[in-house]
Amino acid sequence: MSEALEAALECFAGRRTAQGDPMRHRFAVLPSRQDPRYLLPLGDSRTTLEGFRVYTPYGLGARVRKGLLAQIVKTGWSGWAMHPLYVGEPLGLKALVTNVTGERNPAFAMLLGTPGKYRKLTIQVMRASGETMGYIKLGLTKPASDRVRHEARVLEDLSGLRPQVPCVLYAGEWQNSYMLFQAPLDGRPGPPELSGMHVEFLEKLASIRRVDKPGLQVVEEVGAHWNEVTWRCDWRWKQLGTATLSTARRELEKIMVPCGLWHGDFAPWNTRVIDGRLSVFDWESCEDGVPLGWDTFHFSVQVSSLLKKSWRTKFDLTAAPGARGLFLLYLLASLGRSLDERAEENPALEYRKQALINELVVK
Repeated sequence: MSEALEAALECFAGRRTAQGDPMRHRFAVLPSRQDPRYLLPLGDSRTTLEGFRVYTPYGLGARVRKGLLAQIVKTGWSGWAMHPLYVGEPLGLKALVTNVTGERNPAFAMLLGTPGKYRKLTIQVMRASGETMGYIKLGLTKPASDRVRHEARVLEDLSGLRPQVPCVLYAGEWQNSYMLFQAPLDGRPGPPELSGMHVEFLEKLASIRRVDKPGLQVVEEVGAHWNEVTWRCDWRWKQLGTATLSTARRELEKIMVPCGLWHGDFAPWNTRVIDGRLSVFDWESCEDGVPLGWDTFHFSVQVSSLLKKSWRTKFDLTAAPGARGLFLLYLLASLGRSLDERAEENPALEYRKQALINELVVK
């Protein structure tokens, strides 16, 4: 069993149990115990199927695999869950859920976040009937716990946007971590294309705390963050940062940049749609005083990276003064975040790095 799975189970229940223990939960670990991402509850097809909601794939292959597995579960065949994992009764967690929701026999599904210093455990909390009551986040590291705490503060700060942002059911210290228990957002998964409802939501977000900054101030702020995470990197990364900041200075020298709240991971998989209205969750990376266009940049770059397409069909960077400079700064800031979060190379990091290099050579 991997260290990440051991840490997740420690957060969840504190111990594992043998098959003979009557107080236990049985999970299928996907894709494997050595590379765990999802823990789906076994024993009742309603909660197993509902547990799939903890993960919303957008790539074609992942959607097909999830759909096939869901169909197998509906048939009632349990042989797909090879080597199930038996986990002890999470007495403390169960008591908290009962106190908050009134449900005495909750079921759980789990998602282990992206490996790295900010890895978290997300627990989907369900009624015995299969209805999702909410999601619990727990940091598996100290930096991850700090992010969960930050998200709880952000959601309270954004209470005026409800029901388009989650409601906090409970937030507080939990064992050696910090817990955020939030209500689910209704609706279907959001579309992978920017539309009017995305713009409408971002305009509401922008109206909360808007401030104009000189373009050169934005360049210096991004440069300072870049230096904080790349001082140990080799000369290639430093050279890329220097070239980007130099170009951005020229582009933004006489520009005033509207700034405000940045979601930080505004992407289709963090959205829901109901009655033509967009709702957004996963606010742990939200920051203040960030260029307002960065959320739209991030949305399109995330989708393009996932689908391995060019982002250039999404934007005309010549349409507004300073747009190209802001896009360059977004890419550099996004690269800095990736380097901070994960030490190893990954496809998303490489996509942004290449996009930045390509944009720098555009005249």
